[in-house]
Amino acid sequence: MISYYFPSKDLLFAEVFRRESEKYCESYVFPGNDSSGQLHAAAVKSALNVPQSRALDNPSWVKLRYELYALGLRNPAVSESIKTTLARKREHLTRLIEQVGKLPEEHSRSLAPILLSVFDGLGLQRLCDEEFDYEGAYDTFAAILAAYLQSIQR
Repeated sequence: MISYYFPSKDLLFAEVFRRESEKYCESYVFPGNDSSGQLHAAAVKSALNVPQSRALDNPSWVKLRYELYALGLRNPAVSESIKTTLARKREHLTRLIEQVGKLPEEHSRSLAPILLSVFDGLGLQRLCDEEFDYEGAYDTFAAILAAYLQSIQR
């Protein structure tokens, strides 16, 4: 019955990735900002706890994502599915950034793929190297992100 809906195992994996990504996006909520509409460094750090904890709590999810990325590079049918899923994740992050950070769309749309890349890249480094200073990297990224947000919210 499964082979009727998914002609290959790769496409089944891609569908699992898509559905899990949607669940993840729904669970990802930024903390509130202050009455001025600006995010402070503590709020940025708090917002990054969700993706940061994902790699610690579910390393198999990070591994699955990278295995699917590799499948997408080899299989054009899977590539299209991965491309669509990544676009949805970027769009979700864009909307969150616009809502909470009160940033114009051009800033939010540019920041979303950077955030996604950092989340994936730091998760991969943590997965591959348990001695990697994962928390230190997230702390540094939070400071960079807070400074960026402060510079464009003036």
